[in-house]
Amino acid sequence: MKRISSLILLLWSSSLLASPLVFNFHSPSFSGIGTSSHYLTIENLEKSRRQAIIDKAEAEERLLEQEFKNTSIEIFRRNLESMFYSGLASQIIDNIFGDDGDKQNDGRTTIGDYLIIWTSTDENDDADGVSVIIRDATTNEVLWKYDFPYQEAE
Repeated sequence: MKRISSLILLLWSSSLLASPLVFNFHSPSFSGIGTSSHYLTIENLEKSRRQAIIDKAEAEERLLEQEFKNTSIEIFRRNLESMFYSGLASQIIDNIFGDDGDKQNDGRTTIGDYLIIWTSTDENDDADGVSVIIRDATTNEVLWKYDFPYQEAE
């Protein structure tokens, strides 16, 4: 009797723990469980990789530009351009305030896409005696305007 009760108890307890074998997919793509978060994870990984490639290309481009800016010929070109503009500004000042033979009461010059216009009344103590205007040559928009007295009386 003891053996039979032990056997029944053993069979009964094993049936309680057992479950049928059922195959389930573990991938959200097949099972549908957690699919949206799975797809979002994949999208984020792809986006991160694309952005990393773009960032690397931009960094390399900036490095090449910086190397180009530091070449001897580029430094020389920038210095030459700076001296050219300085000389041009001196000529404009000489035209406004120069000797009577060299003086021009108005004039204009174009540098690239910009138009520089200057006028002078040639009168002492005129509050707006000199005007220098920089305009965009294509849109004719005033970018900068500077008015100052021609010359203060002594």
